[in-house]
Amino acid sequence: MDAGGGTGKWAIPISKLAYRVTLTDISEKMLEVAKQKLAKENLLDGVQILVADVTKMDAFNNDTFDFVLCEGDPLSYCSNPYQGIRELVRVAKKGSSIVASVDNLYSRLIRHIRQGQVDQAIEAHKGQWVTHEFPMYFFKPVELMRRFEEAGCTVVKMVGKNIFSQELGDLLTIPETLEKVLSLELECCGDQTLAGAAGHVAVVCRRDRRS
Repeated sequence: MDAGGGTGKWAIPISKLAYRVTLTDISEKMLEVAKQKLAKENLLDGVQILVADVTKMDAFNNDTFDFVLCEGDPLSYCSNPYQGIRELVRVAKKGSSIVASVDNLYSRLIRHIRQGQVDQAIEAHKGQWVTHEFPMYFFKPVELMRRFEEAGCTVVKMVGKNIFSQELGDLLTIPETLEKVLSLELECCGDQTLAGAAGHVAVVCRRDRRS
């Protein structure tokens, strides 16, 4: 399952590996784009596309999927992040893996402070909801792990995404520099002590067989 998978960024390469994929998103327009991409790649037969909110996936029974992916921060954009986590765990088969990424609160606080927005940083830290075009929930890395554990999972790994490369700025245009930094990023992203500095945090979980 690719939950909140939008235009198929992850569903398409997974489908190319000959796995059957169920792609869901709350946006019909994004799913229409995904459908067009899949048709162009002759992959439509292997992908089920369904409009669904990650917080309410009533279309699926318990213990349905062998693998659940929730990438690109749908849990941060949905109306009830904790309910979204419970739904991801519910539809995963016991013993199967779940991978989910979210926006990182501490990275947001650093950004506010660097821009001189100290009051905004304090407010974001208290509530963890920030509104721009739409409300977004920013997770603390340890909180993300705890919520999946409470929902019945064992967290296998936590990964910080864009720890160093987000600091490159104009250096992103220099291929040799970018390649070196990305190589360092891959070496260090699994160090949980660095996760709080990353723009996003992802967890790799396994649903407990007794949950």
